[in-house]
Amino acid sequence: MKLTYDEHVDAAYVEVAGAIPPRGVDYTEELDQDRNVDRDADDVILGYEFLNVRRLGVRLDDLEHRDELAQVFREAGFKERDWSTPRPAPRARGKAAG
Repeated sequence: MKLTYDEHVDAAYVEVAGAIPPRGVDYTEELDQDRNVDRDADDVILGYEFLNVRRLGVRLDDLEHRDELAQVFREAGFKERDWSTPRPAPRARGKAAG
């Protein structure tokens, strides 16, 4: 597994079995607002995308490669969170009319 992190958007991508060939991703499954899974035409997982990684940590407890992902993120210094940790509510923008 290979982890790539983009600090400008606070997103991480983990390739499961090496580099993904061009047009290798058949579809992306959105698990929730912070996680996506890329799959090939045979429904094999190619990679995982995680958003808000530094800010919120990563949710791994229901993923197929949970143990391997936990080790990769731990070695990279990212914290793990579980489903019992609520995601913070979005901040209100601007002042309310009234």
